[in-house]
Amino acid sequence: METSSFGLDKKIKSQYLNEIGADKYILQRAVKRKKEDLSRNIPYTIYRKTSYGSAANYLFENLTFILTTKYKDFFNNLTHLIRLADIRVLSKTYVSMMILTSMLAGFFGFFSYLSFMIIRTNNAALGVISSVPVAFLASLTTFGFFYLYPYLLVSSRKKAIKNDLPFLIIHMAAIAGSGASPSSVFNLILRSGEYKGIEGEIKKIVNYTNLFGYDLSTALRTVAATTPSYPFRELLNGIIATTESGSDLKSYLNEKAKDALNTYTLERRRYVESLATYSDIYTGAFIAAPLLFITTLAIINVIGGTIGNLSVKTISIFGIFVALPLLNIAFLIFLSFIQPEE
Repeated sequence: METSSFGLDKKIKSQYLNEIGADKYILQRAVKRKKEDLSRNIPYTIYRKTSYGSAANYLFENLTFILTTKYKDFFNNLTHLIRLADIRVLSKTYVSMMILTSMLAGFFGFFSYLSFMIIRTNNAALGVISSVPVAFLASLTTFGFFYLYPYLLVSSRKKAIKNDLPFLIIHMAAIAGSGASPSSVFNLILRSGEYKGIEGEIKKIVNYTNLFGYDLSTALRTVAATTPSYPFRELLNGIIATTESGSDLKSYLNEKAKDALNTYTLERRRYVESLATYSDIYTGAFIAAPLLFITTLAIINVIGGTIGNLSVKTISIFGIFVALPLLNIAFLIFLSFIQPEE
């Protein structure tokens, strides 16, 4: 019996389509849309071990325990940053990975520089002596990067949450206004997939309620304690107070939405106004000043002489092809840092 791509006999499928007044194209689109809806089911997430983390624990677990016990303040701060950064690695494993990676970087730096020195000087003893500080510097740099990496992630997450928060609150207020329960609000927000900057926090709330069986207030308190964003923590605490007191969640979210949107608008307006100041600075420092500098060099070249034992031609080439491009790049980087994300 001939069957279709939908698993039905073609004759039966044709009769069914005639009965409902549809065609094959409509049915295919319906099946495709259903598959897309199923693909939007957000899986629950848990911590998963990695081969590298397991190897680091196997080699340095005891050393990690000694270090974290002896230097509690130093590593407690790191543990707190790991939680705020939402790095899905246990703090003990992260410290073990930090030690292992630092040692590997030291070994790589040592042997790389040793090979370079042997090729260059053909003196193995000198190569070994000079490679030791290189290895130490490589290990120290790697260790420092691992320690600062969570802090960099926390700063990035704060900015991402801050940019998504006004629109998230507006969306939550709309869902709450439809009569949905507070738990459903977070499930629907997560399923929408529209707020990538804050999706990790919402996913944790959904995990705590649906996977671990927490009630909503406990889940919100847990996430509020680990989120790096103070405004989002304030929002969660407000939702807790509103739901536990039996107040109207829709009214609370509407008020928060107005405040958040006003703040967002004011910050964008302030940024636009600051651009006018930066444009004046750019015009003076990167257009007028270089022109004046080139004019001065031209006069000196006519008169004759040097500046700091450097010829006018050398200074001009360095200023035009090195200093000015680097200053422009630095200014663009500065603007990219202060620019709010869309």
